[in-house]
Amino acid sequence: MKLPPLLLAALLLGIPASHGQNKSERKTMVFQPGAKTPDAPAAAPKATPVPPTAAAVPATVAGLDEPSQAAAAFFGLLQRGAIDDAYASLTKGSKIGESPDELRNLKAKTVEAIEVFGAILGYELIETKKVGVNLMRRTYLSLGKEFPLRWRFYFYKTEGVWKLVDLRVDDRLGGMFEEPEETKVPEPKP
Repeated sequence: MKLPPLLLAALLLGIPASHGQNKSERKTMVFQPGAKTPDAPAAAPKATPVPPTAAAVPATVAGLDEPSQAAAAFFGLLQRGAIDDAYASLTKGSKIGESPDELRNLKAKTVEAIEVFGAILGYELIETKKVGVNLMRRTYLSLGKEFPLRWRFYFYKTEGVWKLVDLRVDDRLGGMFEEPEETKVPEPKP
């Protein structure tokens, strides 16, 4: 018996086939390098939208900082379906790039996400948050054909060079709008 691609992908990822129809039953997809357990709900970032034309800016344009160049190259390669090259480019010189198991997991989950949410058509920078002068989180929204994903890149500046130290991606869009996570209220005992 052959299953429709969306149903097959939903089963593989543990996402209900009625994805997005019943929010109380909807499971989210969260993955990051080396994660043993799902992310705990985080405080919602404040969105700072960038015009969609920013997605078309090539990584070699003068004036873009290293993290922006890395993200532009990464999303550009994902758009072309070059997932291996996208991760090789993004993780070059980072500890994440030195862990083949973590990279293999990230690539596999990215392939699954693209199958479920649609090909990546572009991206937008949503937020830049710095902690001090050497640690930065950039939050991006990838524009999938069917559904967007939230990507968080964590960069650390060492010896004058920004390096990727962590990467997280999920489909928890409510967090982008500062909505609290939905929790089930326990039923009162009689």
